[in-house]
Amino acid sequence: MTEKMNRSAIDELLRAEGAGVLSLTDGAETYAIPESFGYDGTYLYFQFAHEDDSRKMAFLDTTDVATFTVFTTDPAESVQARGRIEAVPASEHDAAAAALAENATVPTMNVIPDTPVDDLSMAFYRFVVDSLSGRVFEDPMKNPTEA
Repeated sequence: MTEKMNRSAIDELLRAEGAGVLSLTDGAETYAIPESFGYDGTYLYFQFAHEDDSRKMAFLDTTDVATFTVFTTDPAESVQARGRIEAVPASEHDAAAAALAENATVPTMNVIPDTPVDDLSMAFYRFVVDSLSGRVFEDPMKNPTEA
């Protein structure tokens, strides 16, 4: 059994968690990747580290509608955002950095281990949310019914 989350509960989960799965498409193929994020109540922010021939960046260029899913297992909850992704204007980089510093889960390993950090590009992007939905999943073991 599931229950819809209200907006307050959705915001709470997005502020509490720092990573999720970003799903992109090129129109024929999908590409889903784990990503750290920051949330300021309006936008989901990402800081992408990438090489010049990045598959992720190529998919960003071809994705009109992306999805981003955040979930927990105890309690079992999930939030899904649908919308578009855009580069953060340079004048708003401080806001993106602040949101990421607030709740992003920073990877503990280099996600591109064969490339020296100095050879990577970094870019701020934000997810412009068109819709948010959330669900809480009831644990059937907590309230077992008699057979």
